[in-house]
Amino acid sequence: MKLKVAFGFLFALILTSSIAWAGGKVPSLVGKWNVESSGGMMLNGEKEGKETHWTAGQKALKGQIDITSQEDRFVVGTYTSARGSEKFIAMITPDGKYMYASDTDGFFDCKIANKDKLEIVYRHVKATDSVVATSVAKRQK
Repeated sequence: MKLKVAFGFLFALILTSSIAWAGGKVPSLVGKWNVESSGGMMLNGEKEGKETHWTAGQKALKGQIDITSQEDRFVVGTYTSARGSEKFIAMITPDGKYMYASDTDGFFDCKIANKDKLEIVYRHVKATDSVVATSVAKRQK
């Protein structure tokens, strides 16, 4: 009887571990995403930095994320606005719900709302300027 209980416990443990492990599926984010941001820039010097997509007094920004490659959870892409382009790298969390990224002068955190929508918080602090913004990115169809 004890042997049956032990095997039953072992089977249940393996089954629940397998189900929990399968829950962390990595979503594919490769593709082009339209981004609409609201936020602002604080000038810390005479002029904003050359990588900065924002200008003093600006409250909204439109751009595009192009995720060009993804190897498992590691993502590579470019963000482009009217002021230029900036490369970034990112990692998707093991549970597949968030992505954390670094570009050439700042950081952004993404909630992967669904396969076609990202909710983003961006920030950077430099000698020239500081930026904070929230964005929604929608996958182009």
